[in-house]
Amino acid sequence: MLSRSSASGASRSQSRELFRTLARPSGSRQLRGPVNRLTPTQQRTLVQKASPLVASSRLVHRRNTSDYATSQCQPQRRFVSGPASADSPPQPSQSNEPDDINTLIDRIGENEAEMVQLLEELEIMGEEGEGDELSDLMGQRDEHTAESWVHLIKQRFGDELPEGLLDDAELQIYARLYGEPIIRQEVVESMVEEEEEDLSLLREDGQGGWEEVDLNESVAAEDDVPLVYDMDVSPEERETIAMQRTREVAEQLGGEVMLEEFENEAVPDSAPRIHPLTLEGKFGTDPTTIHLPKDTVTGPISVILSEFSNKHISDTARRLFGGPGLPHSNTTAPPRAQLPQLPVALQASQRQMGEMEANAYLAALYPGIYASSLSVMVEIRKRLGADWIRRLITQEAGPNVLDASGGGAGILAWRDIIRAEWELMVPDHPVGAPIPYGRSTVLTGSDSLRLRAAALLENTTFLPRLPDYVHVREKPTIDDSRAAPKRKQYDIIIAPHSLLGLEEEFERKQHVENLWSLLNPNGGILILLEKGRQKGFEAISGAREMLLKRHIASPGSTEYDNFLEDPDQREVIEKERGMIVAPCTNHSTCPMHNSSGATKGRRDYCHFEQRYIRPPFLQRIMGAKDRNHEDLKFSYLAVQRGVDIRQDQAIRQGPEATDAAFEGFEDPEESDIPNKPAFHALSLPRAIYPPMKRRGHVIFDLCTPAGKIERWTVPRSYSRQAYRDARKSRWGDLWALGAKTRIPRNLNLGDKHGEGKKERLARRAATKDSMREAEEEGDFENEGEEEDEDYGAHDSDVPDVPVKKKGQHIPSWKKHNDKKKLRQAYNKRTADE
Repeated sequence: MLSRSSASGASRSQSRELFRTLARPSGSRQLRGPVNRLTPTQQRTLVQKASPLVASSRLVHRRNTSDYATSQCQPQRRFVSGPASADSPPQPSQSNEPDDINTLIDRIGENEAEMVQLLEELEIMGEEGEGDELSDLMGQRDEHTAESWVHLIKQRFGDELPEGLLDDAELQIYARLYGEPIIRQEVVESMVEEEEEDLSLLREDGQGGWEEVDLNESVAAEDDVPLVYDMDVSPEERETIAMQRTREVAEQLGGEVMLEEFENEAVPDSAPRIHPLTLEGKFGTDPTTIHLPKDTVTGPISVILSEFSNKHISDTARRLFGGPGLPHSNTTAPPRAQLPQLPVALQASQRQMGEMEANAYLAALYPGIYASSLSVMVEIRKRLGADWIRRLITQEAGPNVLDASGGGAGILAWRDIIRAEWELMVPDHPVGAPIPYGRSTVLTGSDSLRLRAAALLENTTFLPRLPDYVHVREKPTIDDSRAAPKRKQYDIIIAPHSLLGLEEEFERKQHVENLWSLLNPNGGILILLEKGRQKGFEAISGAREMLLKRHIASPGSTEYDNFLEDPDQREVIEKERGMIVAPCTNHSTCPMHNSSGATKGRRDYCHFEQRYIRPPFLQRIMGAKDRNHEDLKFSYLAVQRGVDIRQDQAIRQGPEATDAAFEGFEDPEESDIPNKPAFHALSLPRAIYPPMKRRGHVIFDLCTPAGKIERWTVPRSYSRQAYRDARKSRWGDLWALGAKTRIPRNLNLGDKHGEGKKERLARRAATKDSMREAEEEGDFENEGEEEDEDYGAHDSDVPDVPVKKKGQHIPSWKKHNDKKKLRQAYNKRTADE
């Protein structure tokens, strides 16, 4: 802003430009931009400042063209402005013109500072949009949850937040995810100081000045105007650019614009929101993308890694986990990469682990284990309800949780679940007050990993190895009459990426049985989690089959026959109460599992997806520069021991539950099924693949409560509510609103005989070579009449392929067609033999 003295000094250099601007006729140019938004007081101030200049400019413009030309031909003179003397005699009009110009320039210099200040204030007032944007943003607040609102505010404003956007609970969530925010104080300053309210009314006097108008005269004039009272008239709306363009087009076409809200026939205003049953069946977190909390996960890990070289950590991680992209970590490489399906290179239970290896474990494995474990725990919380987790929180000493192979990342995810539930239970708890996390135990075989996990977790016990309860007696024996040793019991056991490291199937079953024996028999939860590839699913499905066969009782299967070495003796073991919490809604044989063992060439397998934002240290290791998120694929199983709510709440699973789900629960009063099972989330089909959203219909691939994989179609004509919810559905959701058609889905489970594509092609090639050698040696010429007839019958099936002559050109499509016919004929002959 220019001061008064600086404005006077610069008046000579700037006077011509300002003179050109202000000396134009009043109707030639209008003020634009922020001037239109002035208050009446500011408009009056601006007019009073500019009126003397305009009046003087009119005096200058009254000079005719001839006088101006004459003055231009005369020698140039420099006029020095100064105060006019009262004793000086009056000069002629032509000689007074330079003095008038100098006087005008002096007046411009005197008022220039005030006008610059006023214009700057107008520029401040012209910063529009921010207030409207804040008001629009606050109007969307009810559509978001607390965490999604915090993520939206973080993306919009960054670290500096306007005051009042977040309440106390949301500020706590923001601090937990991103650290303490910077609250920006919005100071609203008045543009013009209104010392006293000026109620005077001014008008031009016709001589370049202003005169005050009597208010009584103005009121009397206004009284003569008839008043119209119309309560139905809506307030005047400001015409937008789109409305202006619409009006112009309508005028060109000879029509008019109807300023009425016309309904959208496809999605009217009365369109239904998401159905409560659909909302209850949602899978995963809300929001769907997980932002790792800064105060408990990414912040402490960054502090630990800051003591070491980033290059050394990155090199170690790439050496351990398969190079760029870390394909042998918990990151799931795409199938097109054609990489071997190997287990995670580092295990929390391994004893030999150096410092750099422990750093690589924190940086590369912790984020993925946290994200997948949190997604599974949220699903368990939805299926078992708030009573289950609140009973754990309020029990004596709190829940007892074991992280069997996550190195502590599973405990961090569980504590976030407890924190969120505790905030719902005690909404007014003070900041920093203790939260009843319960007792935590983490398996860490090496000292380097244990020290790092201890820096992340407080009040945590660390075990070098798990106790083996499979081979420990449960009661006194003849050799040892003492009571059985006391066993550790855990309410939650988290075991991510612990099965693929065991090569043999019996070792995996023994490991799962040991984890089952560590569970609390009065409702303990076991979570098994593996990479979302074929081998990972087969490991999970094998554990599921073993638990259903030996431990978990179901209607019609309450005993297990254990054959000993002597076939004449047989031990009958009573199964205990238990159930599969997720993802299965049936307790029959998995339709995607082959009991014969591992298969090759499998295309269909049960797995799910969770997106999370990579922290900066993982971004550096991955070498990613553009994408900062990762879609983590995993297969999992969550089972509960000692509690079966299927029996307690009469939940029906099977073909009748599938038929009821196909009819849908949108309108439970209208049903064609007699004795239709009541709605429950554990009796609904689950989407095992992303829904295919086509034009006018949505296709689901569902695993039904009957233990079958079916394809359901929900068209637009079926139900408006169901179609809308189907368009909003995601991978892993439970579907409750039915469908119009259903068909069995064909599955590609690979070769049950253990042959992959390479082995199958090699076998076919060897068969062809042996047949050609036999034909060349004439083995089939002297075999007898029956064999000749049989061979002739087979030979008749083989098409005649023309032999290429010298100089003849055979198109490539003809070659491929002939080879295809031969291959089909040989395959048919091999199948008949």
